[in-house]
Amino acid sequence: MSPQTTEPKPSQTKAAQAQPALKGEKFWEPEDKIFATTSASSTARTKDILTLAVTGLPIVGAIGTFFCWTASNFYVGDVEVQTSRPYSTITVKVFDNKGSEATFHTPKFQLMPGNYHLVINADSLGAQHADTNVAFHAKTKVQVELPSDLDRQEAQEEPKAKGKHFWQFWKKN
Repeated sequence: MSPQTTEPKPSQTKAAQAQPALKGEKFWEPEDKIFATTSASSTARTKDILTLAVTGLPIVGAIGTFFCWTASNFYVGDVEVQTSRPYSTITVKVFDNKGSEATFHTPKFQLMPGNYHLVINADSLGAQHADTNVAFHAKTKVQVELPSDLDRQEAQEEPKAKGKHFWQFWKKN
């Protein structure tokens, strides 16, 4: 072999492979390995979690809305006001234990289960009071006695109290 040959001798290649790399010696690495950090994987993980949350939250909201809608529309009991005689107009005021008030202008309506106080006024003949307990998916009937036509005429024919004289201007009727 000539001194110009750059091929290593077989004994030299084995020795170079057997020696460990020096600590201070630097090796060339690709750029993506140099600039790659562990935050890239955490960024991808965070992106996946946010994508799942953005997709899942509207679904959970829709399920919750459907549940509330069905509970408010189907968790009710029926109330029917029955009178002793026919009437032309009716007003039913309903009060619950908390003091909430609802007014209905029909003898049939729906309420959520619970105890209620009813003030029933048919044909403006005077208010009738009734208490009732409304049960889930049950029909509650409230009986009301309306005064008959004779009772109304008798009530109207009552003698009126004496009026005031012209000199008693301070008295009120």
